[in-house]
Amino acid sequence: MPEMPNGLLSPRMKEMMGEGEMDRSCPMATRDITLNLKNRGKAIEKAYYGPMNPNEPNEAYWAKLAAKWDVPADEAKTMRCGNCAAFNKTDRMENCIEAGISEDMKDAMDVVEAGDLGFCEIFDFKCASDRTCAAWIVGGPIEDEEAEEEEGEEGEYEDEEEYK
Repeated sequence: MPEMPNGLLSPRMKEMMGEGEMDRSCPMATRDITLNLKNRGKAIEKAYYGPMNPNEPNEAYWAKLAAKWDVPADEAKTMRCGNCAAFNKTDRMENCIEAGISEDMKDAMDVVEAGDLGFCEIFDFKCASDRTCAAWIVGGPIEDEEAEEEEGEEGEYEDEEEYK
């Protein structure tokens, strides 16, 4: 794993470091904004991650995604990252996301909460719960109770390769 200079780390991320090494339980994309943006770009390109501004109607976006899923647009609008089985909202992941936000951010947890951020386990990036993508999986999000049951397991998603 490439090392990041201490000057680029938030104080919270520095707390999570031990003996000069980052806590390896936090995905690299929670600590490296360039990698996070690259992975998010892949989700936009390969799986139509969006809409860009979930607070707008975005009728064209929802019509295109509804057609891909062969469902009405109103149904497609209910299929969001926040209820996707690949959306990680565990306390540990929220701590990783908070810790990785720039130390220039005064209240990093406010940013996490405002965007209702989680981590996309398919595309490996910080993800907003109000968005979605074509890789959406029923049955989520991943929360602490479920994480404890699966702790230590590396899960693969059946259709994941289609989007990478």
